[in-house]
Amino acid sequence: MDNRIKYALNLDDWSFVNGDKDTLRKNAKKVLVSEYEATMRGQLFCPECCANLYRSPKDKDVSDNGRKAYFGHSRGIKTDCGLRTKRAEGKKYLTEEEAKKAIQNEELVIVEGFIKTKPIPPKKDAKEYDQTPVEELDGPEADVPIGRHRGESFKLPSKFKTVRGLVTKFDDNIHRYFFMPRGQYAVQLIDLITDISTVSEVDDKPRLYYGKIIKSSNAGKTPQNIRMTKLVYKHRNHADFYFKQTDEDQQEKGISDESKGRVILMYGTITESGAGLCLERLGWGEFALLPQKYENLLY
Repeated sequence: MDNRIKYALNLDDWSFVNGDKDTLRKNAKKVLVSEYEATMRGQLFCPECCANLYRSPKDKDVSDNGRKAYFGHSRGIKTDCGLRTKRAEGKKYLTEEEAKKAIQNEELVIVEGFIKTKPIPPKKDAKEYDQTPVEELDGPEADVPIGRHRGESFKLPSKFKTVRGLVTKFDDNIHRYFFMPRGQYAVQLIDLITDISTVSEVDDKPRLYYGKIIKSSNAGKTPQNIRMTKLVYKHRNHADFYFKQTDEDQQEKGISDESKGRVILMYGTITESGAGLCLERLGWGEFALLPQKYENLLY
């Protein structure tokens, strides 16, 4: 993902100088580079810092030097924005109040963990509970080391999340900052997710991965057998890469024999699987299919 700005916000008559950022984020249209029109010039803004953006080149998909068209920040406006360049140590906050405001504005998410088992609905509200997928639960107050001064940490509210919750509004989440379990910094989701095709070895630290499905099939005859979901992967040291989970678990998340070409996000550790690598035995909230409308944000 070489271009960090996946889309621009387009809202006529909005100004970075005196405009309300919440108004922009709530009312703006999200515009991909491929959707740019000349009439949008001067009315495109960054999804993180809200500064003006430009498209380069203006009227071609590829520049003369072979680079694909992209959105960039207007040089006349200077902002502290993670989409200008990748932050080496994530985003820091000056005060606890500033961090809490970022959480309230949905710019920052403190992830206590991902939900391992499917929550049991209360009997009296079971029908309504089933109709609304559980995507997060309140977690404990967490001591988070994201202060700007060395060693400074803040006590902040956390969430137990699901990967489904991340992909449901993936276009909004991809530019948000997340503080992950065992993390040291608040990092944008765009920098937290790793393409399976770039993985070269076993990794016992849980991370967020994504991969494109080549094929998927039940290795047995019952829903309790393992469904073998093969992902796009090519590496000289390993034969293949599989996501291995029971058939019933994967079917519940929409992964079936017909899922070729779909993209899956997973949170877990990389282990060996025969001559290849795999992700396996993930929790209920640790994997989900990416809605097809968001696939162009990754590929």
